[in-house]
Amino acid sequence: MIGAARLTPVARASGPREALARGADLAAVADFASLDELRRAAPEWAALCARAIEPNPFAEPGFLLPLIAYERPARLVFVLARRGEKLIGFVALRRPRLGLGRVWMSPYAALPACAFDRDEAGQALAAVTALLVRRTRLTGIVWPFIERGGAFEAALRACAQAQRLPLEVAGARRRAALKLSGAAQFDAGLNPKRATKWSRKARKLSGKLEAVPGPAAIEAFFEVERRGWKGELRTALADDPARLGFARAALEAFAREGRLDAMTLRLDGAPIAAGLVLTAGSRAFYWKTAYDEAFAEASPGIQLTLAHSRRLAEAPGLRLADSCALEDHPMIGRVWGDAVVFDDWALGLRPGAERALALWLALAKAAARASEQTKAWVKRALGRKRT
Repeated sequence: MIGAARLTPVARASGPREALARGADLAAVADFASLDELRRAAPEWAALCARAIEPNPFAEPGFLLPLIAYERPARLVFVLARRGEKLIGFVALRRPRLGLGRVWMSPYAALPACAFDRDEAGQALAAVTALLVRRTRLTGIVWPFIERGGAFEAALRACAQAQRLPLEVAGARRRAALKLSGAAQFDAGLNPKRATKWSRKARKLSGKLEAVPGPAAIEAFFEVERRGWKGELRTALADDPARLGFARAALEAFAREGRLDAMTLRLDGAPIAAGLVLTAGSRAFYWKTAYDEAFAEASPGIQLTLAHSRRLAEAPGLRLADSCALEDHPMIGRVWGDAVVFDDWALGLRPGAERALALWLALAKAAARASEQTKAWVKRALGRKRT
């Protein structure tokens, strides 16, 4: 069973150059950390995320610490990997009693809670694996939502091969995405008939329609979301003070660093749709969007997404926008024509792990079938008209 343990202190070298030289000769070592230790490590953790092998705003302390304080997930443990004094890996794990552990991924996050140094991901993964073998009884560990063909998948494969550990993958999941190469290129890629239809709908709105970026869009989002279907179900962020506190803290953290792109669609000065985008490295993540259903016939969610897409397409340094949406989402898939493909990977940790991984694979496939059935039922129940 996994249990939290204190990090082994590392003696400090006499100066930056000596520390760098000393660290270069040390093997990577991983250990469990308490939540308090994780909070104290927040500055170097944030620095790790800034040089991560793949961009992931949902693994950053500015997002994750408020989320943990809100969700208080049961049986969660943290692992930090270091080489010398340099932090090169972070993972938050769900702690089962037996069988396969799982890298934690909150329903409020679009990617799992892990980050690895782009230059030392292999060493960090090896250290994390060695720790789990030495200090737990886990048969293996599941890494969800790993981008297919990405740098982290390559590091995971290399780690398994080097240690001769079994590695299995479940079926693919796709999310709508948008390659960002200018507003003109974005407009050229839209379906002409749909684009004409959406323009016609926008013109039917009586009043001045404008898309406005800026901090006011955050509060506009909270307001608009409560007027939508989530407000009816009492699942909007603003419906729960603790949930609202998490969202505000996370958004403020990204805003302070200039990595929050919020936009609101206003009709005669009143918000009718809003969107929240987090940025990390060369990627944008369309974390949340909402619209006022009183204006549903004009497709305000699509109107907002069109305006936000053009803005992101012109942003310097951004190359791809991830929708963070479910596969076959009824709105975003009609606006964004690209996709990101993800797999769940299970890494065996011990001899004989193949049987446990085979069982996991069978259960994952059954869960995928059930999910497809649920999505089909929800679409029928909502009866939303596609526009």
